[in-house]
Amino acid sequence: MPALRHLSEVAAGLHSAVLGEAQILGQSRRAFDDAGAELQGLGQTAIAAARALRAETEFDSHAGHLLDRGLALSGVEPGGRLLVLGTGAMARLVAERGEAIGFDEVLVAGRRPPRQPIAGTFMGLGGIRRAGPVAVVAGCLGSAANVIALEALPPAQLVLDLGTPRNFAGEAEARVVTIADLLSDEAGRPHSVARRGALRERLHSLLDRELASRRETASTPVGALRASVERARQRELARIAERHPEIPPETLDALTRSLVNRILHTPTERLRALGEGSELAREVAALFGEGE
Repeated sequence: MPALRHLSEVAAGLHSAVLGEAQILGQSRRAFDDAGAELQGLGQTAIAAARALRAETEFDSHAGHLLDRGLALSGVEPGGRLLVLGTGAMARLVAERGEAIGFDEVLVAGRRPPRQPIAGTFMGLGGIRRAGPVAVVAGCLGSAANVIALEALPPAQLVLDLGTPRNFAGEAEARVVTIADLLSDEAGRPHSVARRGALRERLHSLLDRELASRRETASTPVGALRASVERARQRELARIAERHPEIPPETLDALTRSLVNRILHTPTERLRALGEGSELAREVAALFGEGE
C-alpha cells in the first residue's frame, strides 16, 4: 500500500518541483505499458486516483514556471537572451514562459528541428557555443540525452538544469540551479508544504475509493456494469484515436474516463445500496452488457 500511494503521489505531481506538473501523469501511465496484467492493473488504479485529484484541483502552474523559480532562487532578472536546450514538451513550456516574462530573445537548440511549433529561434545543438553570451541557459533534454559539460556552454549568468537525470556536469562560472535545488527551496516554504500535505491526504482517500472499486469483480452487479462500460469506452477510445491522431492519447483517455465516471457515479452508488444479491441490480447491470 505505501508503494501504491507513493506511485499515485508521483503521478499526480505532488513530488514535482512544480506542484501538479501535468507531464508526469502521462509518463507514469506509459511506464506500465509493458508490465504484466496484475502490475498494470495496480498502476492503472494509482494513476486513476491521480487523475481524479487533478480533475478536481486547480493547479495554477506548469513546467514552464520552473524558469520563474530558478530566476527567483538565483536572483537573476528576466531579460536579455534565453537559451533552451531541448525541443520536447518541457522545452516548449520553458521557451513560451521565457517570452511571456520578458526575455528579449529566445533561442532553442536541439539535435533536430522540433516536431511541433515552439517559441523562439531554432538552432542545432552543436552550435550552442557559437551562440554568444546569454543571460540564462535552461537544460530541458530528455533522460536519454548525453551529459553536456558546463564548459561547452556559452557564457551565462544562470544555468538552470531541469534534466532528470541532470543535463550538465563539470565546473562553470555561472550560478547552476538544479531540480534538487528547486525542491529544497520548495520544502522550506510552509504554505507549499501545507498544501502538498492536504492534497496528499485527499489523494489517499481517492486511492482508497479506486481500490474499493477494483475489488468489485464482474460477479457483482456494479462490477459487471463497470466492466461492460469500460470495454465500450476502450473500443470508442481506439476509434477516436484513429480518427484524431493529433489529440494526445492521455487527453482522450482522461476526457472519456471523466465523462463515464460522472455518468455512472449515481447509478453505481444506488446499485451498491441495493446489495449484491438484488435481482433488480443484476437486471440493470445486464442492460449495459447487451450488444457487445
